[in-house]
Amino acid sequence: MTTTYRILCAILALGMASIACSVNLTDTPASPTQAPGSTDAAPILASATPMPPTVAPTIASTTAPALTLEQLKNSEVQITGTSSVAGAPQIRIVKLTDGVFQQGSDPAGTDYVSVHMGKQVAFGDLNGDGVDDAAIIIGENYGGTGDFVSVVAMLNQGGQPVFTGSSGVDDRPAINSIDIRDGQILLDAVVHGPNDPGCCAAQPAKETFRLWGGKLVRTGLSSATPDNNQRMIKIDSPAPGTTVSGPFTLKGSFTIAPFENNLAYTVFLEGAPEPVVQSSITVNAAQPGGAGTFELPLDFSSAGIQGNIRIEISDVSPADGSYLALETLFLTVK
Repeated sequence: MTTTYRILCAILALGMASIACSVNLTDTPASPTQAPGSTDAAPILASATPMPPTVAPTIASTTAPALTLEQLKNSEVQITGTSSVAGAPQIRIVKLTDGVFQQGSDPAGTDYVSVHMGKQVAFGDLNGDGVDDAAIIIGENYGGTGDFVSVVAMLNQGGQPVFTGSSGVDDRPAINSIDIRDGQILLDAVVHGPNDPGCCAAQPAKETFRLWGGKLVRTGLSSATPDNNQRMIKIDSPAPGTTVSGPFTLKGSFTIAPFENNLAYTVFLEGAPEPVVQSSITVNAAQPGGAGTFELPLDFSSAGIQGNIRIEISDVSPADGSYLALETLFLTVK
């Protein structure tokens, strides 16, 4: 065998070994890494030191069993009651059984209480934890014809409904629908207008509610006039969630001018038991009862107010003090 022949054989042998190694590497199972939504895996490169598998970042699980209608109908809810302590309503927790709680059998009795859950129920996330909570309707009767209806927020805590807040709607309203969207409860109802008799609510209204400062608060309300025009308030600036410092001007508009061209405004500081500011705004309207605008100069920092606040702009009926329209702005004051 010549020297040239031996060299060619050695080269051929090395080539075959290289091919064999390449086949073995390609056939070794591996978990491809690829961009989300990609259908082609990126190639895996061989390394003298094996790379550990890619592990997704650990995210705290917010998974909880979904709430059921049966759970809600047999949950605990808070009611106000008719008794009071030092002038404040006496809060009470009652346990529903199949959607009903009753104490006493005689509606004329002083201790009579009847609580019932409405048919309308909504599911959705109310506190931003990624788990669906629930909104229900509760009616309270203490004898007589009154049926005092509230919207109730029930948070999902480990798969169990927990009462978190309620907000009154009206005495004997007609509830059309309830929904949860973008962390808010949306209510479509017919409530009492200023001139409606107690038996017969006739004013269509759309209301929104959300959890704030550990309470369920009304954040918006629009109503229809007898000739079916919509009474609404809109806040145009600042934008919701803005952080303000020093003087600024709140600007907005309305569809129907309020009585004597005055809107009310109320400022709440998160955690404070009472409003920190209550006053009124004189609006600009081209004609009585027409559409218009308003501007409200404010400076909370000079008043020593800091933290999360909500500003309610409302049209209040002079006849009975009920809301005809309402809009809320949430801000942070530095």
